[in-house]
Amino acid sequence: MTASQTATTHFCARVVGPLLIIVGAVVLARFNDMVLLIPGILGNGPLTFITGVFTLICGLTLFAAHHHWTSPPAIAITLLALLTIIRGVTLLFAPSLLTGLVHTFLNLGPGALIAGVVSLVIGAWLSFVGWLGKPGT
Repeated sequence: MTASQTATTHFCARVVGPLLIIVGAVVLARFNDMVLLIPGILGNGPLTFITGVFTLICGLTLFAAHHHWTSPPAIAITLLALLTIIRGVTLLFAPSLLTGLVHTFLNLGPGALIAGVVSLVIGAWLSFVGWLGKPGT
């Protein structure tokens, strides 16, 4: 991995890590609200469209800045960028598909809680890599 790629990975980890920590904490702290909030957003066509546009912008920006497969943190960031792109495209072209998946996921009970914990763990790891990790790792 080049010095430039390492610097990009650390920068992206500094942004994505805390974001995942915050999102995971919100999902865990406001789980009962999420069950109503997410379907409400997906049920509003214009809001879903705008959310899809901004999600796609975020995913494309992250992928344009970071598309390395050279280390575990780099792979995680690149995969998150690709998943964000897929989510944005799905919100734009097939919001009903995503709505059905969300309803199924939220009705599973612990599924959303597990997702919140996974988000916290990945966020903590990426935050460590970005903020405390040694350059070149």
